[in-house]
Amino acid sequence: MQTSDPISDEPRKSFELTHKARLLIANRKFLGTLITFNFTVFWAIPVISQGQLFRRGLGRLLRPVYAIVDESVAMRRFAAKYVYRKDVHVDYFASAILTLIVTGGGLVTLFTWQITTGSLPFWLVAIYYFLWVGPGGRTMAAVYTLSHREGHLPGGRLYHPWIGDRVGNIFENWVGVWFGTVPYNFSTGHVLLHHRFDGGKGDPVYTWDIDRTRFRDLMLYQWRMFRHMTGLGSLLEFRRQIGVMPAIRVAYLRLLRGMVIYWVCVPTAVFALLTATGSSTGSALWFIFFIYFQPLFAMSCFLSLINLGWHCFLEFDKSGRIVQHVASSTIVNGHDDSFGEDYHVAHHHFPRVTHRELSDHIDAERQEWASCYGSIFEKTTIFELAIMVYREQFDKLIRDHYVDFAKDMDEKELATLFEQRAKRTEMSYEEYEFGYLPKLRKRVRELVNLRICSTENEGYRYQAFYRFDAELPSTGWRHKPLSAAERIVLSV
Repeated sequence: MQTSDPISDEPRKSFELTHKARLLIANRKFLGTLITFNFTVFWAIPVISQGQLFRRGLGRLLRPVYAIVDESVAMRRFAAKYVYRKDVHVDYFASAILTLIVTGGGLVTLFTWQITTGSLPFWLVAIYYFLWVGPGGRTMAAVYTLSHREGHLPGGRLYHPWIGDRVGNIFENWVGVWFGTVPYNFSTGHVLLHHRFDGGKGDPVYTWDIDRTRFRDLMLYQWRMFRHMTGLGSLLEFRRQIGVMPAIRVAYLRLLRGMVIYWVCVPTAVFALLTATGSSTGSALWFIFFIYFQPLFAMSCFLSLINLGWHCFLEFDKSGRIVQHVASSTIVNGHDDSFGEDYHVAHHHFPRVTHRELSDHIDAERQEWASCYGSIFEKTTIFELAIMVYREQFDKLIRDHYVDFAKDMDEKELATLFEQRAKRTEMSYEEYEFGYLPKLRKRVRELVNLRICSTENEGYRYQAFYRFDAELPSTGWRHKPLSAAERIVLSV
């Protein structure tokens, strides 16, 4: 097997694997395929059919209903006074309320039916799956978006103290367990690993050791995302980094607590409730698997595609540093944007820009996108973008969706460029998992010993932002300032 150099795309010598490593890779690929098959059987119809129905007419009927709630002066005034600390977050209130009503109503119906009759019929589970997804995917997107935003303000800091201090992050730590979200996973792993490394090496959902157009590689990535969703991916990385800075140990313990809640406390409580009210052991386990654990499989599969779309393209500048306007995708005028989630380069590199300010941000960054032929697209969704990349429909992607600020390359040249970026890897999956990651802490300490970085934290960030074989600078490296979200987490 051969891999490609990130700059020249010339073949590089393959990484030698042990028999144990080969067996692990085969198992991961099989499990990734199994999770994907599970999504196809149980979730593909609710996701795809509701997406198409919403786009083909249902959205025109439902948007006015949503607008009545969202634009209610009384509700927005209430949300500003009693719910959210900042006015900009009031925009979340309508989605939060409607999602809580739909999710709460669905769960109450399921538990009532199970307790009353002792089992759930398949047709009722199917109806719940459609409600769980929501028209156009709006329900699961709302829970993910709100959990995500809460994670960047840990400890309930999105809300006024009477909610934040007593309840904490409502969607990340409470509602999210019914959507496959391990409590504290966003406020620990997502912020301190994914954002601290900006998707680079050391990130539990790192994408640039696989070819994003190959089925085999996507199955390996599916397993990586599933491991992250369980909490295990971030937990193992935190354990490797204990001692780098105090926040790592705090995050490790907090995520461990969240995993105990998700994997032990909630299913045990549900099992005890159902068996105590007359359900058989088999029926209670059936309920837990299909209602509690199936969303984890669904969301991990869905998010693997979405994250590949957000971090699909890889380019380095002359110094070997990752080009941020290429490595993080942006979609403007998208079909399914949720409070600016599609503006992913802003989310990673300009975290102070709110969803209300993103249009101005696009204008301010035009020159940056033009100078590097950045990853900015229009009139599509991140899910569709990832599918087009996987199917190698680069001509269609450029012709129908690319926003060309530079205007000095033709469509064929741009399609070739983005195909190269989608297939480019820093190193092979095998080399990254079994060669690079096990020695990462040692590599970071070498950067400190060589005085390239002043602390191990700087070393971790440096190695994430630069290709692994980039020439080391002769002077000290000035790292990117901490984001507002990272400062909050570090202060907890």
